[in-house]
Amino acid sequence: MKILPKECKILPPEELDRFSVELRTFYEKKLKPKKFLLFFCLCLLALAAPGRAEDQKTDYYAPLYEKPLAKTPLKDALSRAIEWPFKLAKWPIDQSLVMTENYRLDKKTVWIYDRIMDYGVKPRLDSLGFSGIPSYGAEFDLVRIIRQKENYPDFIAKGWINHGPTNYFQAGGELGAQRIGETGFHTSSIIEYENRRNETFYGLGTDSSRGDSTSFIEEKTTVGAKAGYEFSSSLDLTSQVDYSHVNIKNRAHEGKGDITQIFAGENIPGLHGDDFLDFSIRLDRDTRDSKEDATKGSYQKLLFKYTEGVESSPARYFTYQLDAAKYFQLASPRRILAARLFGEFNQRVNGGNVPFYEMTKLGGSGMFPRQSQTSRAFVYNRFFGESALLLNLEYRYTVWQYKEFKLKTVVFLDEGQVSKDFATFRLNGFRESYGAGLHLSHSQLVLLSFNVAHGNEGTQFYLENKLAF
Repeated sequence: MKILPKECKILPPEELDRFSVELRTFYEKKLKPKKFLLFFCLCLLALAAPGRAEDQKTDYYAPLYEKPLAKTPLKDALSRAIEWPFKLAKWPIDQSLVMTENYRLDKKTVWIYDRIMDYGVKPRLDSLGFSGIPSYGAEFDLVRIIRQKENYPDFIAKGWINHGPTNYFQAGGELGAQRIGETGFHTSSIIEYENRRNETFYGLGTDSSRGDSTSFIEEKTTVGAKAGYEFSSSLDLTSQVDYSHVNIKNRAHEGKGDITQIFAGENIPGLHGDDFLDFSIRLDRDTRDSKEDATKGSYQKLLFKYTEGVESSPARYFTYQLDAAKYFQLASPRRILAARLFGEFNQRVNGGNVPFYEMTKLGGSGMFPRQSQTSRAFVYNRFFGESALLLNLEYRYTVWQYKEFKLKTVVFLDEGQVSKDFATFRLNGFRESYGAGLHLSHSQLVLLSFNVAHGNEGTQFYLENKLAF
């Protein structure tokens, strides 16, 4: 029989049972979970090792398809036909962008333009049509020019001059103040001279003939004053009083006849010029994100005017005008639906008349310095009338973008009609224009706009640097 050391004790059976229970509890709560966790980690490592090895062998830059996809002859031909016009434009655009990037021409141009603006000069360059003959000019902020803008931030003293070779000249000035008494109130006086040397006239009404083409010179001097209140940066109400002296001179030019001979048997009001006073009130609301190339927002312009002839002028009429446009984003800023509604009604008063050069005009792209509203399948000033209704629709889609440069394709529809009054409008009297174009812009500033429009009088082409609306 083996003898135990003195320090060892033989436990009684009940204590041995309690000790075994404690050992089992320690194993269940402490050792077993750690053993399971260790086992789980070893299993994960074993499973991940082959995947990691396979992942290191994978080439993520390998082509998805090792063999070219089979081509469908019809689909391939259609794709080439659709891509062809864009490929024609792609090469010169790519080369221009490379040059722009290498020489930083865009940043240099913006810097030069900003410096010119800082010195009070705002240059302007437009195109008068597909011929590309430019209309150029500038607006001069005299307060900035004499470096006093910080001292007199609300003082208005500006002038402008615009010129289109052979057909247009304009010069004017404005003197006044804005935010008077730290409010939205503003007031100013205006003087302006215009000489339009190649205005066209084809007769009155929607049934006039393009074969009755005539040309005249319009010379107009205006002196006026205006006052208004700017409720916010997007809402303004202005009233204005103007005195105008107008000379009309006949000019047979470039195959166009003498207006006094072609329309000798008709009563054309204002054929020899007029002197008249205008009293007008105008409400402007504009929430567009850009006045050059809007992608959202809208504008509304409401005008009410009374014209009274002075001296021997028989001019006497009211003018009611609405010009409104809305820009819808179709699920993306790349897709824009632009809609515009224009309406004007001139109402004769007490036997007075409306001078033909002050009537509503439709035809052309509707861009400054042109006065005719947008109806692109017809030549400038194609239709004259005392009243007019016009709808313009455009779908603009951005097909290419590089930094701030954007190239958009455009499809459009113009529906317009002139008439003596709204009661004589008829559904079959609307003249339709439809077409497509390309617009190139930088930072929402249109650089080039090319449009082709077709209607029942043929096809017209436009190369300009502004959008119709």
